[in-house]
Amino acid sequence: MFARLIVGIFKGLVVGGLIGFGLLKLGLGVFTPWSVLAFVFAAVTGIVIGLVAGKPIWAKDAKIEAGMKAAVGALLGAGLMAILQKWMPGTVPNDLATALGAAATDIPIKSFSVTSLAIVAALLGGFYDADNTPEADEKRAEVVENVSRKADAKKRIAASSDQEELGLEDEESQSASDKKAKK
Repeated sequence: MFARLIVGIFKGLVVGGLIGFGLLKLGLGVFTPWSVLAFVFAAVTGIVIGLVAGKPIWAKDAKIEAGMKAAVGALLGAGLMAILQKWMPGTVPNDLATALGAAATDIPIKSFSVTSLAIVAALLGGFYDADNTPEADEKRAEVVENVSRKADAKKRIAASSDQEELGLEDEESQSASDKKAKK
């Protein structure tokens, strides 16, 4: 579970960082405090991370689960952005901001698209990947298959013994005895 948590955080950092970097290149890299755009892009980031973290949308039988994670991710992304806007202290180091191409310096972490969206996506990605337990799904499928196979075998054994007790024969035996009688 810890390994899945780390993988999810890494996925979130990459997805959120890429979305934030794309916004930075489009000129929307610095949000004003409590900007509507910050919440919109946090919701978009939540949707994207919901589609790729945990059981991704391209996995077998994962369309509904990924869609639900995306919808919830939109709400949680906007909520996490509100938490960041309210309580996230600190500024982005000037070297990092200039290396990424930001025009301003002393940018608050909560207002810089690369950092704020990466934090939101990392939290969501860590949660979604830690919650995903593919081994349990495989084990559950094996157990269900074994139980159904045993139940089918018991039904066949019980049915054949009931037929013998009642003196009933199956169709193959009846057709073979009919053929012998005709000869």
